[in-house]
Amino acid sequence: MCNFFTKPGKTILIILALAVLSSACDPEGPPERVTGEVAGYKPLYQSGISLDLSFQEPRPLRQPGKIYVYGKWLLVNELHEGIHFIDNSLPEQPKNTGFLQALGNVDMAVRDGVLYIDHIGDLVAIDISQAPEIREINRIEKSWSTELPPEQSVWFECVDPGKGTVIGWVLTTLTNPECYR
Repeated sequence: MCNFFTKPGKTILIILALAVLSSACDPEGPPERVTGEVAGYKPLYQSGISLDLSFQEPRPLRQPGKIYVYGKWLLVNELHEGIHFIDNSLPEQPKNTGFLQALGNVDMAVRDGVLYIDHIGDLVAIDISQAPEIREINRIEKSWSTELPPEQSVWFECVDPGKGTVIGWVLTTLTNPECYR
């Protein structure tokens, strides 16, 4: 008689090992290297980055992303650059009052007067209860990597640290990419 079920610790380790191995493997394996054009991600770089957040003069919306409504405010993400603060007290006459520069930003949420944003791999909490006066409350550094594209099983242009810090990724057409995730 097999004593497989009499050693639960060993059985659990075997099951966990099989689960890890099966989840780590791509059943088809990595794709063959491509030549020519293929859809993939290209990194967006910025040099001389400061992690300081600054509230600046309003600027026109160029590449808006998510919109969040908080009280009288419309918070509009400018992809990879920051957040527009638009006073919507008079919906027929919204007024762009300022811009929170936060490089790499693509997502945000607000709760109890605190704006939570992504900022070059960091998760940042900002008190906006007295907006447009703001202040950083907390920062969790390196919450995630900006060195990889936002999706998996895609081709991408390999990161070149000599070009600056990766602040985002853009889906485009690549020629002979070398990196795959």
